[in-house]
Amino acid sequence: MPLKKTTLLLLFLFLLGSSSTFAQCERLSNKRIYQLLGASEYDNSRISEIKTLDYSMKEEYQIDLFKGVVYKLVFDVSEMPEGVVINLHDIGNKRGVNKYELVFSSETAEKTKDDTYEITLEFPQKKLMVSYDIINDTKPGCVAFVLGFYFKNRIR
Repeated sequence: MPLKKTTLLLLFLFLLGSSSTFAQCERLSNKRIYQLLGASEYDNSRISEIKTLDYSMKEEYQIDLFKGVVYKLVFDVSEMPEGVVINLHDIGNKRGVNKYELVFSSETAEKTKDDTYEITLEFPQKKLMVSYDIINDTKPGCVAFVLGFYFKNRIR
């Protein structure tokens, strides 16, 4: 009986150690978050892992917002592979059945010198939809998203 427990414990420790070595997306440091946000205040962040697949895929998530606030959205794409398109839709502005106003697309936007996309939204509706369109056979990578807001006296 003790041999089974020892074997299971060793197997568990091996799997735990090997799974952490395959994790490629790291959490952004506080220093990096504040570099990305500049004068805006931190609200939220998210790291999305891009995996290699044999088929095209779309990953989506929603961001809840408050009306009457100016927001700064930053996508750190320094580790994003080719073949991924970032789209941002304002869910509050519906343009028909399941059609929302496109606020941002990485296909038409220019990256900053430090491999980021920065978007400032003045008084958006209540929700935004972020989607990553990933074509098949895309190399693995990461996209980091950081959300900030401005106080009225510090809008830049």
